[in-house]
Parts: sequence; structure tokens; C-alpha cells
Amino acid sequence: MATSQPAILMDLQKYQWYVHMSRTENADLGLIKSAIKDSLADAAAQGVNLCVLVGPTLADDLGIETDDFQAYPGYESPDGSRVAKGTQEELLMWLHHADKDLIWEVQHTFRKAVAGHLEVARETPTFIYKNSLDLTGHIDGTGNPEPEDQKDRGIVDDGQPGEGGSYCIAQRWVHDMDYWATLSLEEEENTFGRTKPDSVKLETQVPTSHLSHVELREGATADESTPKRGEMVRRSTPYAFHEGTVGLYFMGFCKTQAPMRERMEAMYGTGGQALDAITNYSTPASGSFYFAPSVEALEAALA
Repeated sequence: MATSQPAILMDLQKYQWYVHMSRTENADLGLIKSAIKDSLADAAAQGVNLCVLVGPTLADDLGIETDDFQAYPGYESPDGSRVAKGTQEELLMWLHHADKDLIWEVQHTFRKAVAGHLEVARETPTFIYKNSLDLTGHIDGTGNPEPEDQKDRGIVDDGQPGEGGSYCIAQRWVHDMDYWATLSLEEEENTFGRTKPDSVKLETQVPTSHLSHVELREGATADESTPKRGEMVRRSTPYAFHEGTVGLYFMGFCKTQAPMRERMEAMYGTGGQALDAITNYSTPASGSFYFAPSVEALEAALA
């Protein structure tokens, strides 16, 4: 039985740090493997939760088994008015802990060790806001499977390619808070498809609601009369940069990648659906697909 990386399903700690990297032209794969092993040991010694995620090219070169693992292509609405930028990288180091200084130190030590071999494309420090709120004031992650079901929904089944691993979508969404401030409470709630105070699902979903696009069902999306399918385990948290840019770092884990692609296609109307109202106020500045191999697969790949 394969073991998923613990940082995926455990409770999120107060602070998170995401570092996206890709290899330089003359990168030494052996050095990178050694540095990842050292970073895992460093994180464990300090009690920091570290998850190592790889893109398709690095997964291939490390011999990590996956199935239907595609790079993030980017998404665009048919009229070109909405774009989800694609920024696929090769490695994502995701850390979370109650103390921000410790996650900074672990990622900083790793970055020094791979200097000249891995180049940092992006990094985003995030935090849990109040009772898991998005910066819009709405509760985030209400649609997550129950804790006892998350392993079944988010982790590849034993006996399947990549068993114990998990497919991940990682995006940094930038919120237009000035636009958001112009919305009425009814418009806010229709955007998400949930009430603001307690995140209760609205009985009637407008075609543009977020739930109408992402709550996949055996029948129509968000149709309570049919079973859910392709569920994701969300680990999203807000961020705020010093120059005023704010938003949500979206991270979702699933046992297959196809439902992630389906959701993005629906949100951006590439299959004929109405555009997701979320895209009226928030735009992805980055987007990547990754795979988080099992503990055993990662150990074998780094040997």
C-alpha cells in the first residue's frame, strides 16, 4: 500500500509558501535529487510540512509513474475576454507550518542548494484568513469532501499507475477588490452559488455561478439529485503582496487529472457554457499542473 505525502491531507497550518522552479540548461539532475532529499530531511527535523510536486517533464526524467498527466495549457474564453494564464514549471515545493520563519528557512536553504540548476519562476507566501475566508469575505473550501473521504477522492487508488500520489492544479488568482465592492450581497452570493454568512448552497443556481461550473455530477453540474464525480480536495489560501496585489492561491488535489481540465474548460466556456462569474473579478496570473508522488515513489526516484 502506497503512502501519500502527509502534507496533502493533514490540516493546513497558518502559513504556506509555494516555490515554482524549472531546470536550467546545464542542470545536474543528481544534484537536484540530493537537494530534494536534504530538504525533506530538513523539513522533517523542523516539523515543517513539505510536499514535493513535479511537472510532466521532471516526472518523466525521475521515472515517476503517472497516467494521463498533461502540462497546463492555459485557458481562454471563446471571445478572448477571459484568460487563465499557463505557466507550467517542473517543480513545486509547497510548505506549511504555524511559524512563517521556519517555512521560509527550509525553502531558502533548498534554493541555495540548487542555485544554478533550478531557477525560481515564482514564489507566493500565503496565510489562513480568519475562519478560512477568501479575501472577499466568503468561506473558502466548503465544497471539500468530508475529512474521512478525502483520501478516496484525492489520492490515486492502490494498484493504479501512480498509486498513493495525487494530481494537483496550482494557480495564483488576482482579485479586483474594487470591482467586488460594487456588487450587492445577492450578486456576491450568485457568483459563488452559496450564502455569504454560512456558505450554504443556494437552492437555485444561476448559470454563471461557480458551483454551476465546478460541482461535477453524474448529470448536470450542481444537480443535487445525482452523485458527485471527480471530486477535488482543495487547499487554497489568500495572499497579499506589499504593493497591493491580493487574491487566492488555489490548490486542488484529485486522483485523476481529467476533472481538473474539465472544470477549467467549463469555467472559461470552451464547451459552450456561460462564463463563470468568478472570472469577472479574478484572473489567474499563473497556472500549472503537478503530480505529488507517494512517499515510496518519491524515495525511489531520489535514490
